[in-house]
Amino acid sequence: MKVLVQSFSFRRTGYPKDEVGKGGGFVFDCRAIDVFDDPDRGERRAPFPFMHLTGKDSPVIDALDKNPRAQIFFNSVWTLVELNIERCIELGYEHVTVNFGCVGGQHRSVYMAERLTRRIGLFFPRDKVVVELKHLERAHWPGVV
Repeated sequence: MKVLVQSFSFRRTGYPKDEVGKGGGFVFDCRAIDVFDDPDRGERRAPFPFMHLTGKDSPVIDALDKNPRAQIFFNSVWTLVELNIERCIELGYEHVTVNFGCVGGQHRSVYMAERLTRRIGLFFPRDKVVVELKHLERAHWPGVV
């Protein structure tokens, strides 16, 4: 079975196209997570310190790892995705798609997509589940040519 995990921007591209043509899958809206929250200080950060970073960079990862709302969100996503993958394997389905969207497709959605990809890889045997990760906004990230 193949699991396609994608991050995207609601603002730029909107919902990703179903490349498999089978429908189904998940779209999670990461805009519920406020990357500005600073749980250590109990306040919002301003100005936004991560403009030239992505959800793959340590400062963003550290901030979201400390963010209680981000952790609740991820754990909820994992519960749904794990159940779905297990059932799809039982039924012999070949594809599952999981999409994470945020405003720019650069911070929150990327963080969640990266983290879910790692978790699936650790949890499911590679002979049963192959994970593909795509960041649909990568060409628009700062410093990417």
